[in-house]
Amino acid sequence: MTELTVEAYRELVYSQAWHAWQDPEVPEWVDPVHAILDKHLGTPTEHKIAVISDGEKVSYGALSTLAARVHAGLAAIGVEPEHRILLFATDSLDYVAMWFGALRSGAVPAVVSDLYKTSDLLYFVTDTACRFLYIDAEQVDKLKEIGEHLPASLRTIIVRGETDIGALAEATRRNVVPFAAIRETAPSSAPAHLRHSNDITYMFYSGGTTGKAKGITHLAYDFHIVPARHGKLWEYTADDIVYATSKKYFTHGVWPGLFIPLSHGATAVITRAPPRPDVVLEALGRYGVTKWVTVPTVIKNVLETLRGMKEPARFPALTFAVSASEKIPPQVFEEFHDRFGIEMHDSIGSSEITYEWIANGPSDFKRGSLGRPVYGCEVKLIDDEGREIRTPNVPGECCIKSPTSCFFYWRKYSKSRETFVGDWARTGDSLYFDEDGYFWFSSRNNDVFKVSGLWVSPTDIESALNDHPAVLDTAVVGFDDADGLTKAKAFVVLRAGHTMSDKLIDELKAQVRPLGGYKVPAAFEFMTELPRTTLMKIDRKALRG
Repeated sequence: MTELTVEAYRELVYSQAWHAWQDPEVPEWVDPVHAILDKHLGTPTEHKIAVISDGEKVSYGALSTLAARVHAGLAAIGVEPEHRILLFATDSLDYVAMWFGALRSGAVPAVVSDLYKTSDLLYFVTDTACRFLYIDAEQVDKLKEIGEHLPASLRTIIVRGETDIGALAEATRRNVVPFAAIRETAPSSAPAHLRHSNDITYMFYSGGTTGKAKGITHLAYDFHIVPARHGKLWEYTADDIVYATSKKYFTHGVWPGLFIPLSHGATAVITRAPPRPDVVLEALGRYGVTKWVTVPTVIKNVLETLRGMKEPARFPALTFAVSASEKIPPQVFEEFHDRFGIEMHDSIGSSEITYEWIANGPSDFKRGSLGRPVYGCEVKLIDDEGREIRTPNVPGECCIKSPTSCFFYWRKYSKSRETFVGDWARTGDSLYFDEDGYFWFSSRNNDVFKVSGLWVSPTDIESALNDHPAVLDTAVVGFDDADGLTKAKAFVVLRAGHTMSDKLIDELKAQVRPLGGYKVPAAFEFMTELPRTTLMKIDRKALRG
């Protein structure tokens, strides 16, 4: 097919609903907590359940009061507008209250995974120059290890859970405050601090798979725009009960699993436990979840568990499911539909754009594809020379234009200039669009490698290997053999009841051979599970060694 004109391209890839969409008008001064939570006060929604946290149910009114208490408690220990607060913790009602309390105070929550190592924690404390650190008691030992190296910018440590406050204060030489005391502070009459719509209001951090994690700065108007876009696209309603398996330090957790449902008067389900199959299945069934937001590795593990049950559980309340982060093998889509009776909607997004920028939805869907552009997001594919690609089925790096794009990488000038070019943000993802205007994943630009002078995308090989009935999960990277030549190496996780053998390896090679002999893995390594980043993506850097 020949190159499309600009008009033909826009007509093909953007839906009618996209063309009709207009982002909501954002006021110059924004109260992020009101935009999500407090707007429901004085309405019937005030008495509805806002959050179910490990079985504890909290109404909208009670959650608003809790946020006001935390606001007052933070003010009492010296938190002021523009102070950065590093959140090194995982999901809990306290964590949600800390998010809202920090926003209400005008402070800037910078959220990172509690799964990071001790050295990473020191990096985040130093990089953010945070005055305050909120940390779960389970992670305090990491903090003690770096106590002598903490920067002078850190003044106060806030600990959730039981710990020896005195010992921590001595190890870190910092003021240490239990979160319980902050949470129990009487709410003051002070109003929420208003942010200019263009103020940096919160920060995520990138996964750090290709170097140091980068601080991703976001503006106040996100709290009006993101819930409106995705609420419409994925048809959120006040009757929904929403469960996102990703933790709330991740954009794929906090936006679809907390802020968007609360903005629409729905109920958010959260849990401290990791998303093991038993935890996920319990949550889906116990709470009557209607919308499930997850990632491929969780889906695979849940399906594997259901496959081993004599009488697999059913979830009649579930009407919508969406995944992101990694490519889903075709057979997983089919099995998911057979098990749950609904489609799994794939999508793609990034913290840099705040949330998803291409997605399938209930009203516009093509199985296996990533979908079409999210309302308000413009999509452009470029080749190696920076020329725009408007020909179907030709891969190119995806660039996104959206007002929700990251303002800049915190303290990373060069990286900011590389990623954010004019109105566009480079994603590092190679995609293509088909004759129907739907986008498909090709590869991550930093994951491809050359074999015999030809480019190899790991996802092509992984898809072929996943078609084998013995394979549960797989990842492919490039490695240098004894002669210094780059070849493909496959890391494979087998299903229960299957074992590694020369015969199996021959079968796996045969799975890949139709793609081209140069793509056949020269080496195989069998594992019980693949290493993953804190954001549940395959850690290819760890596999490369």
